[in-house]
Amino acid sequence: MDTKKKIVEEAKKTVRDRKKLLDMLAKTMQKMKGLTAGSSEWKTLRSKVNTLTDMVQYHASGKYRAFSSASLLLIVFALLYFITPTDAIPDFIPALGFTDDASVLYLIYSKLNKDIERFLQWKETDR
Repeated sequence: MDTKKKIVEEAKKTVRDRKKLLDMLAKTMQKMKGLTAGSSEWKTLRSKVNTLTDMVQYHASGKYRAFSSASLLLIVFALLYFITPTDAIPDFIPALGFTDDASVLYLIYSKLNKDIERFLQWKETDR
């Protein structure tokens, strides 16, 4: 089974298991702490990852559930892809290792733009 299929299967399991969701979030935050870069592109990517992790955290806590299970699955897939070091382009390859991660994150983020906009609006005003 190829890496993407494995991640899809893991995402399906993770969305149904709060403990797995929280573990994935912890791994995502740990990976974010270990990465440093100062470019504006990196800052944008970091912001997108933070937004997606916030969405999952609020979903897992039951505080925000205004997006579909399909959207949650896509977010979890993107975050699992991000934390998997041996994806299509392994993360240990200098300068290239995160390009596929960034591409997946940007693709999912743009696909879920309406869900994300609603979440950010809720986060700013309705909490």
